[in-house]
Amino acid sequence: MAALVAALAAPASADDVQLWSTAVLQGPLGGSRAPMAVVEVQQRLGDDLSRPTVSLVRVGLGVRLAPDVVLLGGYHLQRTTPGGRAAINEHRIWQQISVPIHTNPDHLMINARFRLEQRIVEGAHDLGWRGRAQLRIQAPLAGRGSAGPLLWAEALLPFNDTDWGQRREVRQYRYFVGALVPLGRLLNLEAGYMTRLDRAPTITRVSHVANLTLSYRLSS
Repeated sequence: MAALVAALAAPASADDVQLWSTAVLQGPLGGSRAPMAVVEVQQRLGDDLSRPTVSLVRVGLGVRLAPDVVLLGGYHLQRTTPGGRAAINEHRIWQQISVPIHTNPDHLMINARFRLEQRIVEGAHDLGWRGRAQLRIQAPLAGRGSAGPLLWAEALLPFNDTDWGQRREVRQYRYFVGALVPLGRLLNLEAGYMTRLDRAPTITRVSHVANLTLSYRLSS
């Protein structure tokens, strides 16, 4: 809560309007005890929706340690095209655990996700370490498997300085408000508004994002 208050109170500039479109395929590769897999593809439009700015692919494998506890790890490829500069290709190795805080599929579900990333930028030498922590709240309005409001917040915290620009003092926060809408037994749409805050010592950059995620589960 303190981080949210501080972020909203900080001086802001360089506002941008963006659209993030994501497709996710995830679930066990077989029965309930089979290895878990995830494939995620995302395209971002930025500079007030005028051009593609980021494309990424994330893949991972893992295991279900308990009914609602999933451990994953994998690879992430991202291409960023900043205006007026050469494209940046980034490779990441990542590890992640998702754990429930409150589970009642008929009324309210609260989950936490923790991710560790090792970031490599082509043409640079340093390895960047970054942590990500997300809290997600979902409330189906008509019981299990129904549509309802979805809220989440995520903090992205770099652990070291690098020769390609990552700085420990930079902090990024993302806040999403929207809805989860089942489109079928295994297909869900998450749609809503996200604010992304990039905080540096003297400036906070704000992005207003229309965030759409289509997610398909490999099995129920």
